[in-house]
Amino acid sequence: MTSHCATTANLPEGRLHALMARYVADKPGAFEPLHAALAPRVRARLGRLVHDAATVEDLLQLTFMRGHLARDRFESLPSAADRAVEGWYLSIARNVALDHLRESYRRQRRHTTVFARGDGASIGAPEPTQTPEEIELAKEQTREAARKLERALERLPATQREVVTLHKLEGLSMAEVADRLDVKQGAVRVRAHRAYKALAAILGAPMNGGMMAQPA
Repeated sequence: MTSHCATTANLPEGRLHALMARYVADKPGAFEPLHAALAPRVRARLGRLVHDAATVEDLLQLTFMRGHLARDRFESLPSAADRAVEGWYLSIARNVALDHLRESYRRQRRHTTVFARGDGASIGAPEPTQTPEEIELAKEQTREAARKLERALERLPATQREVVTLHKLEGLSMAEVADRLDVKQGAVRVRAHRAYKALAAILGAPMNGGMMAQPA
């Protein structure tokens, strides 16, 4: 069913932030218009990273679920209130997509190792129905996604890269990352925000002469 609510492109200035404020305050009926306004942009961001429509829809729901659980931590600047709301959800979507890609890569590596031993039944896996060529292509696509992520991380400043590595790859909380780096937690969050924004620009853009172009 098509929603009658406006997307972020045609909402009046400040309206998106007002919707978010109502949502954070647990006002009745606040989520539906917020979701309708943000879902197209969030879906597009996920689609740039994960090239499977059904998976994108699953990750879209996961993005809004994580946003719901973390909504009390949302903060914005008055000068960029609407952009802060949109950026916050796009950042969550990016993290959700990166988590999915990493887990897919790890799962593929585990299964590849098991099947290489001819022991697929040990993990309850059915015999592969794909051709060897299709299996190799899927493995290469997974490896390329992982390589793309690694190259993107290498392009970050060292202070941002270490935050992403500790937070997303090693699973430390922001407080634990701050303690590990001996910096304030607020500074860690700023680094993380900038890092994930930079990763979105790198991973979400097409190749152009060997470099990733900044998306519009």
